[in-house]
Amino acid sequence: MESRLPKPSGLKRPQMPIKAVLPTDRIRAGLGGGAAGAGAFNVNANQTYCGNLLPPLSRDLNNLPQVLERRGGGARAASPEPMKLGHRAKLRRSRSACDINELRGNKRTAAAPSLPSIPSKVSRLGGALTVSSQRLVRPAAPSSTTATAVKRPPVTRPAPRAAVGAAAKKPAGTGAAASSGAAAAAPKRIAPYDFKARFHDLLEKHKVLKTKYEKQTEDMGELESMPQQLEETQNKLIETETSLKNTQSDNECLQRQVKQHTAKIETITSTLGRTKEELSELQAIHEKVKTEHAALSTEVVHLRQRTEELLRCNEQQAAELETCKEQLFLSNMERKELHNTVMDLRGNIRVFCRIRPPLESEENRMCCTWTYHDESTVELQSIDAQAKSKMGQQIFSFDQVFHPLSSQSDIFEMVSPLIQSALDGYNICIFAYGQTGSGKTYTMDGVPESVGVIPRTVDLLFDSIRGYRNLGWEYEIKATFLEIYNEVLYDLLSNEQKDMEIRMAKNNKNDIYVSNITEETVLDPNHLRHLMHTAKMNRATASTAGNERSSRSHAVTKLELIGRHAEKQEISVGSINLVDLAGSESPKTSTRMTETKNINRSLSELTNVILALLQKQDHIPYRNSKLTHLLMPSLGGNSKT
Repeated sequence: MESRLPKPSGLKRPQMPIKAVLPTDRIRAGLGGGAAGAGAFNVNANQTYCGNLLPPLSRDLNNLPQVLERRGGGARAASPEPMKLGHRAKLRRSRSACDINELRGNKRTAAAPSLPSIPSKVSRLGGALTVSSQRLVRPAAPSSTTATAVKRPPVTRPAPRAAVGAAAKKPAGTGAAASSGAAAAAPKRIAPYDFKARFHDLLEKHKVLKTKYEKQTEDMGELESMPQQLEETQNKLIETETSLKNTQSDNECLQRQVKQHTAKIETITSTLGRTKEELSELQAIHEKVKTEHAALSTEVVHLRQRTEELLRCNEQQAAELETCKEQLFLSNMERKELHNTVMDLRGNIRVFCRIRPPLESEENRMCCTWTYHDESTVELQSIDAQAKSKMGQQIFSFDQVFHPLSSQSDIFEMVSPLIQSALDGYNICIFAYGQTGSGKTYTMDGVPESVGVIPRTVDLLFDSIRGYRNLGWEYEIKATFLEIYNEVLYDLLSNEQKDMEIRMAKNNKNDIYVSNITEETVLDPNHLRHLMHTAKMNRATASTAGNERSSRSHAVTKLELIGRHAEKQEISVGSINLVDLAGSESPKTSTRMTETKNINRSLSELTNVILALLQKQDHIPYRNSKLTHLLMPSLGGNSKT
């Protein structure tokens, strides 16, 4: 019996372009419940949700800040509702025969049966269709799959339009091929009542669809791993951007360093240029110095040879010098002895006579005349005939007689050997004796135009000391200045009233000293002259019948000479006493009786001491006057006077 059910080949093919879009009413029906509907929604809704929530990788890379802000906002955004997805809710999928009936405007219409249907077959066919449709209903997806899809929707990209179109056109192409094949080869058509054949046909289609489903499931699994890859890629992108920023900052730092190094290089280059110029100049100087060095090296060799020769000569001369020094020292000691012997032969006490020329006021009242017999004898004759008959001729003998035309240098020439004796370690005494106005102070001090014995002694003394330094002797000079007025001692370097006494030294009974006297160490001649001028200004003078400025005191200048020879450990101690005695006069005509008596008494005691020394008496009356007591070390013993 021929079936009245419409044949698949008799279905009307849609004329409009087919779009593989899932109808909205089916999505709503899938949301409402039903195992088959839920399964269909899970696959398509996941694709829609993933496509809307996580855009393709290219858009994520372009909109990376918005994605990071959305991801950093906290929890993952909730799954969008399928009803609010808009046009992205329409997913492409492959069409089947069941989808064709749901296309808008392409509803499937059953063909008009050509034969009346058989009631019994219709009832059996309806039951079989019911059973087949129940068997073909796809079981609902597990709830875990849906939950997993909602919790972490996979990232999927929309399928290419070419692939979707190919999938959509495949059934149509198959139908077309079948139609053309039926028309050409006229294959055997399945009878409408042959449910078994139709079942096998549907089973083949089911297998094909199942294979596609499994393939798409695998693709879905691959797409589900895309978010993780995207996250890793985004993390890598963040790391890359961070590294890029660090690299940029490092690059900027390096660029600054490059600029600094460039400036340094320029500075160093300019410095190098100047250094090269200096180097060239220094090289020229070096060549010049090198040439000079070569010449000097040759000269140095000659000089070294010459130096060696001179050193040998110097050693020889040093040895000879030591020998000469020794001989000189011995010769000096011998000279001292010989000089002292000569002075002893001349006499330790010598008396010189100097005749003063008459003054202009004395030319009209000459009392006597004198005649020189030789250098040591003078004869005096009175002009008065009566006195001449009484006294007759008077002849006086001295060690030396100086006539009125003798100069100060002639006088000092005879005195200077005594200065040498003082340097040799002997005590000497030089004093001027005579009546007032006879020229004692003039002989001892002199005037600025013609200095006397004392200033000349100072010059000779320091000249001799400088000469003795070459012989290894160093001298120290100590000076004291005092006067004896009316048998009282006064310090001429101090205006204070002091108790001054002549005392005997503890170590040597023949040595005496004056207590409380000012003693100055003299370093140069000017210092000694200054001290002499101070002492002269403090000396007592007065007007007498014979002299307007007569010295009324005995002035004693004592210079102590201490010589040391460091190499030979020799010490020489000598002294020079330069005495300007007070002028003597007749007490009958003097208005200063006390001064005159003391002066004449001290001069008389000095005469007695000198006579006792000349006669070599056992007792010498030194203590009879302050003058002789003070001059005791310089009058007796081996002293020179």
